[in-house]
Amino acid sequence: MPKTQNSTAHTSNFYAALGDQLIHFNANTNTSKLKRNASVTFGLNIQYVWRHPDLSIIYLVLSNGGPGNKGTRHQLSACNLNLKDGSIGDVINSITLPYRPLHLSIDRQKKHLLVAYNNPCFISVHQLDPSGSIGSAIKQDINLDGGIFGHQVMATPDGKKVILVCRGFDALNGEIEQPGALKFFDYENGKLSFKKSVSPNHGIGFGARHLDFHQNGNWVYLAVERQSEIHFLRMNEDKTDKIIEQKVSTLSKNIQSGVRQAASAIHIHPTGNFVYVSNRAYLAENCGPAKIIPNGEDNIAIFKINKGTGAVNLLDNVDTKGSLPRTFSIDPSGQLLIAANSEPARKKNYLGQLVHLPVSLNIFKIDVDGRLEQRENLTFPNEDQLLFWAGFL
Repeated sequence: MPKTQNSTAHTSNFYAALGDQLIHFNANTNTSKLKRNASVTFGLNIQYVWRHPDLSIIYLVLSNGGPGNKGTRHQLSACNLNLKDGSIGDVINSITLPYRPLHLSIDRQKKHLLVAYNNPCFISVHQLDPSGSIGSAIKQDINLDGGIFGHQVMATPDGKKVILVCRGFDALNGEIEQPGALKFFDYENGKLSFKKSVSPNHGIGFGARHLDFHQNGNWVYLAVERQSEIHFLRMNEDKTDKIIEQKVSTLSKNIQSGVRQAASAIHIHPTGNFVYVSNRAYLAENCGPAKIIPNGEDNIAIFKINKGTGAVNLLDNVDTKGSLPRTFSIDPSGQLLIAANSEPARKKNYLGQLVHLPVSLNIFKIDVDGRLEQRENLTFPNEDQLLFWAGFL
């Protein structure tokens, strides 16, 4: 068996958002086990969570909406976090948001929150007070240049630009395909100004979802949801950040009949040697009322990064033992990866047998070669709430 990344005893704080509750776990890297602690209920479904890099505060975007549901109530909240034991504290303050939010992050200056919305496609920027509480929204006069279904908003490593990742839509129900894109904005002190759109083939066949920045500050890895691909880009000043140098499938086999595959989350390992992407298998449209998913790929794709060129090579695909791993997270020491199977499902396994898959967390040990060894599958039986976000904070 390969040695793991680090043999030092380490415990990290891990959190899972199940509906409107945020559950705290201790993750032990020696045993690869989760110990469940207390949870906090926020009253609205948790869409995404981000921790302040310096303060003991987390930020949450909340909504009573969900997939296919715009909802009517939406919030951005700041909440205390006890850094000693990981417990979730009191809400500091909350503000109302105009639409259902999908993602949030903090700018590199640590002075503003960036929030992404899908319907309508939109970005809002919110000032942070020195204490970390949420201040006023920054009025923007921006042109999103036809962005469709914004799914992630991130500041570039130098802090001078912001990227809105837009997914677009497949051609379904007689409608034509809606293009995806990366929307680049110049950014200064909370103000956005549109710069350029990256949309290969005018965005057709480019269902971009999430990206992650390599530690060297120059390489970008993008999960392309609708095509189940990983794309490699560069960010060298202004000339090459618009060029996609490599496209690789995240799947281990051809898409099975009756399955719609969709890539989801993407994260680079702390060493910078590997990048991981989650794959999800849905029932294809017009496949009958049984709602039994054929044997598609619900797994984590593991890619080796060439440290000289940045190109990736697929090493393995590891089953998450559940349905729709929408999100996953790697602990700061690089020893554990935890995938969140977000929905209960009935699915055919590789033997053609019908299996019932509950919402679950699947815990993997990461070996030095980047491969994953499953250690525990923590299920939430009879739970019909979505496990919509999970991560180490």
